[in-house]
Amino acid sequence: MTRRRGFSLIELMVVISIIAILLGIVLAAMPKVREAGLKAACGANLHGVGAGIESYKMDHADKYPSARYMPPPMLSGDPDPPLNIAINDHIDYNNPAYQCPGDRIVYDLEYTTDEGETKICGMSYTYITGLSGQTFEQSFFSRFLNRTPTNTPVLHDYDGGTFELQDESEIQVGFFHSERQVLFVDGHVGPIESN
Repeated sequence: MTRRRGFSLIELMVVISIIAILLGIVLAAMPKVREAGLKAACGANLHGVGAGIESYKMDHADKYPSARYMPPPMLSGDPDPPLNIAINDHIDYNNPAYQCPGDRIVYDLEYTTDEGETKICGMSYTYITGLSGQTFEQSFFSRFLNRTPTNTPVLHDYDGGTFELQDESEIQVGFFHSERQVLFVDGHVGPIESN
């Protein structure tokens, strides 16, 4: 009769050690994988909003929407509507593309309108008002800064600062990503390149 041999204690410890090392490697890579996924989803959302802006421009002699740079409840002296309302005919104002997946604060901020209606901010991105109501060629970026469509921002992550709200309170917003996501005039999404 042959005797079945089991694992020795040493063999079992070696297997457990190998599993622990592999688990450590996988867990160390998880935040990077998660960050890459959030950035990719954010980039896709920015492309979607960019498509809505391009559609708006086609109907308005290539002019960018007249919109404020921060939606309510962020404090702004600008009488223009927020971007998601300004281009509502081209991309629905509550389209999920307006929410950065890394944003856990801004998009869901609640506020009360003058009519007493409770609404949410509904937008994770800041609109660059230097383009508001004009073509790129008419803008300050093109005429005075000699910027090109490849290095002029249209929208970016609404992150990294303290912002005053309409009720005079302040909100601290952390960074959505390790590197700010930007939609440029030419339609590409990426970080601001330092020159």
